[in-house]
Amino acid sequence: MFQIGRTQKYPQLRIGSVALHSMAFLCVLVVCTDILFFAGCKQPNDPVTTDTPDQPETDQPTQTTAPDQSDVPDQPDSLDQPDTPGQPDTSDQPDTPDQPDIPAQPDDPGQQDTPNQPDTSDQPDTVVPLEEPAMAELTGAAALHDYLAGLPENTEDTPYRIKVNGINLAVRGTSGNTLRTLYEALSRYVALDLRGCTGDKLINVRTETVPTKAYLVSLTLPDTVITVDKYAFSGCTALTSVNMPQVTQILHGAFSHLPKLTSVYMPNVQVIENNGAAASNGVFYMCTALTLVSMPNLESLGNYAFSDCTALQSITLGPTPPVLGTNVFKDTKIFSAIYVPSAAVTSYKTTSRANWTSDLKEKVQALP
Repeated sequence: MFQIGRTQKYPQLRIGSVALHSMAFLCVLVVCTDILFFAGCKQPNDPVTTDTPDQPETDQPTQTTAPDQSDVPDQPDSLDQPDTPGQPDTSDQPDTPDQPDIPAQPDDPGQQDTPNQPDTSDQPDTVVPLEEPAMAELTGAAALHDYLAGLPENTEDTPYRIKVNGINLAVRGTSGNTLRTLYEALSRYVALDLRGCTGDKLINVRTETVPTKAYLVSLTLPDTVITVDKYAFSGCTALTSVNMPQVTQILHGAFSHLPKLTSVYMPNVQVIENNGAAASNGVFYMCTALTLVSMPNLESLGNYAFSDCTALQSITLGPTPPVLGTNVFKDTKIFSAIYVPSAAVTSYKTTSRANWTSDLKEKVQALP
């Protein structure tokens, strides 16, 4: 009996120990799961610790930084970086592939316009005939006629530059080598250099008898010419400049009615004559493009000399006031200065010579 009772008691102990072990295991399991649960939940619940703003209120300075940290969660806005997948919108950069339009730069018609520059090379074609005549020397009116006949037509802006020799400018005549036959040989616009010609006087050639004078654009006279006869250039409607280095006397009407004359070089001229009463006889009457004139050796200026020169601004004179005719500067409304050597200003302003009006004396200034 005693043995039987013992054997029955030990099994009960085993059962109890097993039960205790299982209970302990369950407790450990529960504790572990709780730990894991709280450990996993703390992180999401940590922002909830912001619910404990009471503590930061005590540390207000730090609390201000702390809410900034709570602002840091706004960084989740940066988590909106998923919106950065909107960067594929930057993949709209495929629009930048429009940069292939840049290769369209070769399509720039402007560059194709540069081939048009060869068109500008057409201009050299027009320049070539200008340079060739300037280097050529022709002798006589007949040679000039034939030479011009072989050239293409041109304009006043592109005159053929030609040097002509062998003309006696002082001889009157309708044949041979005279000024008249020189004018008649013109069939293209020309800039004539006559320094290889002879004669002391450029004689009168009437406009109505030689209409081809209208082709003369510029003229250089030889040093032998000292006199320009009356109406010598009247009718040269395209004439823009005249170089007369040794001319001392110009007779009435010589340059009248020349609407394009802008420049006259006459450093040695002494007498510009007109004793008539008609304005149309003025040497430079109606030269409406003439602006500046220099006559440092002038002694006498005839009637209506610069009448109706509406663009005339100033003249330059020498040390002695010249004798003036009547109405020398009639209707020259913008004429404002008479330049003289500084030492001569007083003599001009006090001169008693006729027709030196107070208005003209006021225009006298020293050369700049």
